[in-house]
Amino acid sequence: MKVTALGSGDAFCSAGRGHTSWLVDDARGSYAVDFGGTALLALRRLGRDPEEISALHFTHLHGDHIGGWPFLLVDAVYRAKRTRPLLVTGPPGTGARLQALWAACYAAASERPLPFALEVREMTPGDRLDLLGRQVRAFEARHMSPPHVALSLRIDNVAFSGDTSALAEGLCEGADLLCAECTLAGRSTESHIGWETLRQDLPRVPRILLGHLGAEAREAIAEGAGVRVCDDLDAVEL
Repeated sequence: MKVTALGSGDAFCSAGRGHTSWLVDDARGSYAVDFGGTALLALRRLGRDPEEISALHFTHLHGDHIGGWPFLLVDAVYRAKRTRPLLVTGPPGTGARLQALWAACYAAASERPLPFALEVREMTPGDRLDLLGRQVRAFEARHMSPPHVALSLRIDNVAFSGDTSALAEGLCEGADLLCAECTLAGRSTESHIGWETLRQDLPRVPRILLGHLGAEAREAIAEGAGVRVCDDLDAVEL
């Protein structure tokens, strides 16, 4: 298994970093967790074809996590002529939000059927689905106010925090890798994790990748003991 940070920055692309998104290559193929506005560019820089991705898993519906969706679609429709099915998961409202984003960016194209099968599965905290040979579990992330829902995800042996102020109970249990946000240098706020808080309660996971880095977080975080602060396009193998 290989995990690549397509981007490692926050919503503001602090320090010139792309929006945080994770690309995972495993024995069953390739999937991505979140796909912000810079993700397609990152794939191109890696020399990867977006058509290789069989599944997209969205943690929540903020723009820096879903903003690359219309560019992925326009590439699939007009360049790649994609016919391979694509699976998408996300919190409640994902299907409608993605269609609205597609329509806002490419109105005429959005009125026509896609040339490939698109399956959207909406998840709520506590859901557990077997999808494309992988087990996907959804946990509550502390990031948005009701009725909006944000998720942390566990996909087989990899945990993804998404944006959250605290790691969900059970998310990291038995995981081989945690891909976590660390937006702040100081303490956590109501919606984002800070390094000062996280380092006091690092989960017992063999390896931790930190992304969603704010302007001051990169210099404040001390690597070591399995913790790696990601730059764009960094990759690890398990």
